Amino acid sequence: MPRMSNRGRTACLAMALSLGALPWGARAADPPPSSPPATPPAAAPGPALATSPAMLAPTVIRPTSGGGYVDRSGFGELIYRSIFEGYLVGSLVGFSLVDANQDPASIARIQLGGVIGAAVGLAVPLLLTHGEVRTGDVGLMGAAQGLGLANGVLIPMIIQLAPCGGLQTPVSGSCTFFNGLDQPRIDSAIGAGLSLAAGTATILIAQQLSLTPGQAETLGSAAIWGALVGFTLADAFTATDLSWSLTMGITLGAADAGAVAAYLLRGFFDMDRSRIFFIDTGVAVGSAVGLALAVFIAPSNTTATGRDIAILAGAAAGWAVGYYATMGLDGFKNNAPPEKTASLGLPTLRPFASLARGERSSGIQIDLVQGRF
Repeated sequence: MPRMSNRGRTACLAMALSLGALPWGARAADPPPSSPPATPPAAAPGPALATSPAMLAPTVIRPTSGGGYVDRSGFGELIYRSIFEGYLVGSLVGFSLVDANQDPASIARIQLGGVIGAAVGLAVPLLLTHGEVRTGDVGLMGAAQGLGLANGVLIPMIIQLAPCGGLQTPVSGSCTFFNGLDQPRIDSAIGAGLSLAAGTATILIAQQLSLTPGQAETLGSAAIWGALVGFTLADAFTATDLSWSLTMGITLGAADAGAVAAYLLRGFFDMDRSRIFFIDTGVAVGSAVGLALAVFIAPSNTTATGRDIAILAGAAAGWAVGYYATMGLDGFKNNAPPEKTASLGLPTLRPFASLARGERSSGIQIDLVQGRF
């Protein structure tokens, strides 16, 4: 048998590869490789490929703050806020269960309720918190819990104190608020329940509101500012014998209005959280200084109206000083891109120096346009 040359072997190998690339059932009469390839027949319908249950399971998307980053910066604050809330609610529940005769053994429920509530407040975030815990959301929860407690306690108390007159009016027979603990116990239970409900409700809306830590902190502080304004105005411009219900109603209404105003002006209060602390300090110090000046100027002739106006003026001055003196603390805004794509302002002059190829040059640089391009 004659031996096949290398050129023949190469031709046979190429033919075998060409036949192997043809679809099954191809015949010798099929078109040559130089002509357009024939369209392969459609695959017959058959059973789908088997897949594992893990491949069919839906992918659980973990909520993040963007870029795959899970923000848990507020977890530590959530722990101590939850402990405090649990202690407060537990103490109020214990007070609501105190015996009407004020039995000493029954009074111990107040302390025991606080201890139990603090333990529950520690366990709940540790066991149930697995996703994001943003600082702004925790601040919003704290503000909601405080406002819920204040409204839950004071609203029924305002109704109960309505027939009790004013501070200098003798207690009439129709006033039963001070006769035992029946009504205060009801107020404590309502306040504890409303505080828990308000804090729980923020879990459902915190992600949608997406408040910054400064905005959330302002809600609680604005409620305190409003309460101060409401109380001083009620004391300054009402009758000498101030009504219990009227005083509490104006104070509570002003506190709620302050929190609502802070939310509506949340764009203005998008500031560093530490600034809110200094503004609160300015309000407290300003109020004390205003009262001190009023008494210092007229120690024997200072009326209640004069003292209240001095407190309001001092608080307003302290708020303004705290706000404008801490504007440099908003460091997170210094490197933020401008809101507009480009802006024209006054030309900015600055010295310019460069070193290129061993040659030093200097001059003056003029910035005409600033923005992102």
